[in-house]
Amino acid sequence: MCAECHHNLGRIPTGEEPKTCSECDSESFVTAKRIEEICPKCYSTRIVGIEEKRRALAHELRSAVMNIHYGHTKLREFNARLASAKRILVSLRMANFLGFKWFEDRIEQIQDEFIAIKNRVTNQAEIVAKKMLAETKGLIDYQAWETGQFPFVEGVTNRVSHIGRQYKSNIDDALHGLELDLGELTEHLEGLDYYRKHFAGFYEYSDLSVNELPVCAIPEIKLSGSDFLKHDKATGILYITNKRLIFIAETGMVRKKTEVVFDFPLVYLKSLEEDGRFRKRLVLKLKQGDVRVDCDEQTEQVLSDYIQIAKKFDRYVQDDMHRVRKIEATSVNVSDVRLKIEELVYSILSTNQPSKIPETKRGYYVPYQDQERQRWNPQSRYQTKQNYEDELAEELRRTLGHRNGRRRSQGYDLGLEQLRRNERELQSALSETVDLLRSGRIVPEDFIRRYRGLMRDSYSIRKELEHYNGNTEYHKW
Repeated sequence: MCAECHHNLGRIPTGEEPKTCSECDSESFVTAKRIEEICPKCYSTRIVGIEEKRRALAHELRSAVMNIHYGHTKLREFNARLASAKRILVSLRMANFLGFKWFEDRIEQIQDEFIAIKNRVTNQAEIVAKKMLAETKGLIDYQAWETGQFPFVEGVTNRVSHIGRQYKSNIDDALHGLELDLGELTEHLEGLDYYRKHFAGFYEYSDLSVNELPVCAIPEIKLSGSDFLKHDKATGILYITNKRLIFIAETGMVRKKTEVVFDFPLVYLKSLEEDGRFRKRLVLKLKQGDVRVDCDEQTEQVLSDYIQIAKKFDRYVQDDMHRVRKIEATSVNVSDVRLKIEELVYSILSTNQPSKIPETKRGYYVPYQDQERQRWNPQSRYQTKQNYEDELAEELRRTLGHRNGRRRSQGYDLGLEQLRRNERELQSALSETVDLLRSGRIVPEDFIRRYRGLMRDSYSIRKELEHYNGNTEYHKW
């Protein structure tokens, strides 16, 4: 090695001597010895610290167990896509795009199947958690691992990872059909929403008549010729309603302006034909004459379909707006799946593992020592300690309400009281989560995830309280 900069020159072949250092051009060299740690059994130089190896194995095992969260992740992503499709549908209906009434049927069908799959995912997560608990029994406390147990822990990790991969595959298979249906439905909705955005320019130059509804607005339509139109060369947007065909384009060579080029009742359209051997054009056969238009192939394929839909619009129109509002108000809550999976993961990764995974109940399982002393309230969202005052007050209010004849406002009072009770239970769950972190019975990652979810549910409950308070005041008035 170099005596000046200590650059390592490596092993020099016998009989050769280095001339200068490649780093500092020094000619002074010294001989050095390199000491390496090797395994006394196999003489390998790839030595890893015991603590480092132990932490790496613990991280792999923990990551394999955390695969249970994949079910909730997929449910949450699908639920977000479903909510987005419902928002597009509601915006279309509010803009009087009432065609394709089968949209509501498809969304209701997808939502019903999604609820069934949600329950299936919860059951599969519980089964997988039981298998993982059986595999990892007595191995969660990695500080107690001996070096001789490392190969066994690696085997357990591989088995747990295999269980997690099977679980992911089952989740993907369960949601595959629904994802295809929702993707196809979203594609139709986005296409109709594209036409709705283009239809916004229609109201600047024309208006809809009574009982006239928009069907679509097709841009980039080029008017190439006509037998009777004044302006037979223009490019604009063709608006189709259930009663008319309106073409709005920019006309004029010097003084350009946007105006209505033609506006014909739909009953005047006799047929739609294709003309031309090489350069194909669409010909609108009207009572007044022919109108030739140019468009791309995709527009050419859908234009005739939309014209047929406009002529038979009564078959496709959605006249039940109450059904649309019901779809808008209905949503699938997947937070209960998240809380259930978090409890399952906690029961597996806890150093004080229970003897078995708790059975699914109508509420959220609380894996604490005082669980047996807690009272079960089937109407509550969170399983916490309850006193008898709330139930006694509710029973008295119900009895007095029936006796005094106040049955009409009872639903509002009971619903409001239930939300207030859920709010108190949620605050208790937040306090218990903080106590778990302070006592060291929960790791920071699980605390952050659980605390964030509880705060999200707290926000939802506050919004529901505001809604119920508003409805109650209106009803009392």
